[in-house]
Amino acid sequence: MARDMTDPLVVVRARPLTADAFAPYGEVIAHQGTERRHFLTEPMRHGPQVARQACWVSRVNARAPGPVVIELMERHPYAAQSFVPLTATPYLVVVAPTRADGLPDMARLEAFLASGSQGVCYRVGTWHHGLTVLGGPAEFLVLMGQTGRDDDDEFWQVPAPHAVVSLPG
Repeated sequence: MARDMTDPLVVVRARPLTADAFAPYGEVIAHQGTERRHFLTEPMRHGPQVARQACWVSRVNARAPGPVVIELMERHPYAAQSFVPLTATPYLVVVAPTRADGLPDMARLEAFLASGSQGVCYRVGTWHHGLTVLGGPAEFLVLMGQTGRDDDDEFWQVPAPHAVVSLPG
């Protein structure tokens, strides 16, 4: 969708991805602390509608231009969705809390810069922007529960333009 150049652009500044900052939306998949193992709670979380666990590798060929314009948000109402980078490529994580009417709260949109050694797990129902790499090509292991009914994804067209800035490079 082409942006109407008369619309004012809402600018969101990306900040480094940390477990604490991302906690309202899910988990950062990275070792934390000094113990041998760091257990994760979110990646396998799902509702009773989920019939199977799916796992695939996604490839993103092109580097995102800066600033990144956010035009579409998505969520997965029945299961968490996890992305684990396989190519050590930094990427952008854009999330928004859910409003009372179920739509994303774009006034509270947040953006994070993930290193190529950090994965993310979006909590069930978390609104997020699609996979956006800051170098390319890049590959990610994706894990998600599915219902088998082709209703695992919800998409929402952003009505006013938003852009993420402060991208490296």
